[in-house]
Amino acid sequence: MTDSLITAELRAWIGRTTPLRQVEIISAADVRRYVDATGDTNPLWLDDDFARSAGYRSRLLPPTLVGWVPFSFREGTERADSEPTDLRRQILLPAEYANVRNAGSETEWLQPVYLGEQLSTQSSIVDIVARQGKAGLGIYISQEEQVLNAQQQIVLRRRHTTAVFPDKQFIGAQKADI
Repeated sequence: MTDSLITAELRAWIGRTTPLRQVEIISAADVRRYVDATGDTNPLWLDDDFARSAGYRSRLLPPTLVGWVPFSFREGTERADSEPTDLRRQILLPAEYANVRNAGSETEWLQPVYLGEQLSTQSSIVDIVARQGKAGLGIYISQEEQVLNAQQQIVLRRRHTTAVFPDKQFIGAQKADI
């Protein structure tokens, strides 16, 4: 069953990579909103003198903000549905596979990111497998996301896996039609 679920068409997505895309520059106002929302008042992202005394050239961006902004799109919006950076949304799955769940992510912070620094992002599909889970036979799609600085150095690397299961409502409707 798992072999027939992961078709050649699905396997063909493995290795696909998006073009490099610049993201909006994260501003001091964005950092203030982040601090207000999280209560994270680390002086590394609030005080240039403190950041320099710690060995950095200026204030840093909060890593969580750097990791979230390029990949955060509200579900059901035009931007979320058309964003070329998230390949997982573009993969055509069997119609009954509509129950999407987060199956985990791992993030590596590789370089500091400074306030006002131009960043870009790129993603690639690294794996698609079928596995049995509590919700049934799922399709697990792993995507690697990278954020790069202006020197094209990777500052963040994240591997995010999404599990997609058959929607119980859809399956119930199919049985009712039989």
